This record gives sequence, C-alpha cells and structure tokens, in this order.
Amino acid sequence: FGSSYLSFCVRVVAMADDDDLDDDQEEHTVGEGTTALHFLAPVEVLPQTARTEWLQKQKEERRRRRIEEREERRKQKEADEAKERRRKAQQKEIRQQKERERELQDRRRREEEEQREKMEGGLGQIIAQLQKNESERDISFVGIDLGSVQVRLLAKALENNTTCESIDLSRKGLNDEDGVALAEMLKVNRNLRKLELEGNNLSIKSAKALAEALMSNATLRMLDLESNNITSAGNDQTGVVAFADALKQNQALRCLNLVRNHVTHQGGDPLVGAMTHNTECILLDLSGNELHPKQLRDIDVVIQENRKNLSKLRRAERRERFAMYTEQYRCRQYDMQVEAKRIELDALEERRLHRQRERFVAWQREADRAEQKEAEEMARLQQEHEDRVAAGGKKKKGKRK
Repeated sequence: FGSSYLSFCVRVVAMADDDDLDDDQEEHTVGEGTTALHFLAPVEVLPQTARTEWLQKQKEERRRRRIEEREERRKQKEADEAKERRRKAQQKEIRQQKERERELQDRRRREEEEQREKMEGGLGQIIAQLQKNESERDISFVGIDLGSVQVRLLAKALENNTTCESIDLSRKGLNDEDGVALAEMLKVNRNLRKLELEGNNLSIKSAKALAEALMSNATLRMLDLESNNITSAGNDQTGVVAFADALKQNQALRCLNLVRNHVTHQGGDPLVGAMTHNTECILLDLSGNELHPKQLRDIDVVIQENRKNLSKLRRAERRERFAMYTEQYRCRQYDMQVEAKRIELDALEERRLHRQRERFVAWQREADRAEQKEAEEMARLQQEHEDRVAAGGKKKKGKRK
C-alpha cells in the first residue's frame, strides 16, 4: 500500500460520522505486531435528502438489530459457558463426594471388622443376643463404654431385632455420628418402643436425622433427648423445627423429652403448630428451656386434650375387652352346653344301638334254636318214615309166603 492510499482512507473516514459506519464493514489490517495498521473499509457519503434519511434510518435499524443479536449471542454463549462450568463443577463435586463416601464406608467397615475381632465381655454378648433375637426385653448399657464403632455395630444388630423393646444409652458421650447411626436403625426397626439418649452430645445433625426417622417409624413410643445440644446452645432451632414437622406426621410417638436443650420461642411456635395436628402425643416435656409461657400453655392444652382422648379410648377399649370377654365366656358356656347335649345324645344313641344289638343277638339265638329244633323234628320224621317203609316191606313178604 502506498502513502497516497492511506491518506485517502483517512480522509474518507474523517468525512463520515461514526454513527454512519456500518457494522458489517470489514476491518483491515496492514502489517504485523506493534507496527500493524487497523482500519475500516471506505464508506459511502450521500447527500442529505428524504430518501437518504430514510435509508439511513433503515441502516441504523439493521445496525441496531445486529448489535442486539450479537449481544444476545454473546450473552447466550457466556450463559452456556457458565452453565457448562457449573455442570462440570457439580460433576466434580459429586465424584469427590462419592469418593469421600466410599472412603468413609471402607474406613468404617475396617473399623467394625477390627472391633468385632477385639469385642469381648458384656457388649459382645449383648450384640450377639440381639443378632440371634435372644436378647432381653429391656437393655441398659450402664457401666459399658461405647465408641462410634460399637454404636454402629449395635445399631446394625438392632435393625432386624424382634425381642428388644427398650434401649438405654444415657450419658454415653454419643456424638452426631452415633445419632445418625441410631436414626438409620429406627428407619428399619419395627419392634423398639423406647430409646433413651439423655445427657449426650447430640446436636442439630442428629436431631434432623432422628426427626426424619420418625417420619417413617410407627412403633417407637418414647424418645428421650434430655440435656443434649440439638439447638447449638440456642443459636439454631432447625433441629426443633424438624421434630415439629415429624410430630405432624408421626401418630405413634407418645412421649418426647426435650428438657434443657435451649429451645427458644422460635422453636416453640413450630411445636405449637405441630401439636395441633398430633392426636397421640401425651407428653412433650419442654421444661428447662426458653419458651414463652403462652407457648407452654398452648402445648399443655393440646397435651391435656390428647390425654383425655386417650383415656376415653382406653376406657372404651376396656369396655370392649370386657364385652368380648363376656361374649367369649357365653360362647364357651354355650359350647359346653352343646357339647354336653351332644354327649348325652351320643350316649342315648349308644344305648339304643346296644339294645338293638342285644335284641339281634337274642333273635339270632332264638332263630338258631328254632332251626335246630326244626332240623331235629325233620330228622325224627325222616326216621319214622324210614321205619314205616321198612315195616311195610316185611308185611308184604309174609303174605307172599
């Protein structure tokens, strides 16, 4: 390119307004590196008439649409790239999470196997009995030290157990890992009635896990969480809210002990709302917490109503059981009378058959005697006939002589 051509381009660009430049004009580059020149192709300059104004407006409209389309494509491309980055990050996080869970499961499995080899004494005996369904009805771990591995083994032994109804794990220093293991057990176990976890270190994570287990468990009647930390010293009430949600759905739990857990009025409102939907809970102990007196009174009103309804139900059940017992007694009496009548009829029929057999035997003997007598008479008559025949023959012989 010569210097005259460059000067011509500069003059043409100077004559044209910046807004008149078409975005479709190609950019040209001369040279390379820092000495390269960048410029647009020459533009057409028209006189200012109505026709040219209209063309200029059409041109500006096309330019604006192209700019908007480019901007939209750019934004869409950035959004797609951001979405792809998030997807890859999520996949990476999922893979890492699965890897961590797999490593955790492997570690727990190794710990449990090592603990089984080392296990001895009372704990090993209790777990063996639970696995064989030969355990006591009520089990207490007083005087037995429990770690996380032992609690996991205990929870697995309880999953399919059908003999144990009460477990006391009070003041054993249980943590959230232990609480989650016990919650997983409650989702499967269908025989446990009472679980005491007083005086441990269970926090929000354990509270949420236990509340989730109560959603599906229909056999547990009593849960004791006194003196734990399910609200993180009153700073987080989500664990209490989870229990409130569980109480709305669970209609089997009768007693829930949340004494000294720093439950505040923020957790009290969900509990009040939950108790209005629960008709089975007759004891919700919230003493030693920080609830408003009105919240406690509202809960107590529902509790008293549930107790009254339960008392009515029990009285009705007692009356029904007594009526069933009376009806059963009457049925037994009637069965005894029917059986006595049947025995009497059987005896009468037996006597009738006996008399009939005796008469038949007597008739048979009489018939035998008559037959014998008839045979003897026939023999006598036959003999007389033969004697007469013999006597008649002798007379004829004498006459001939």
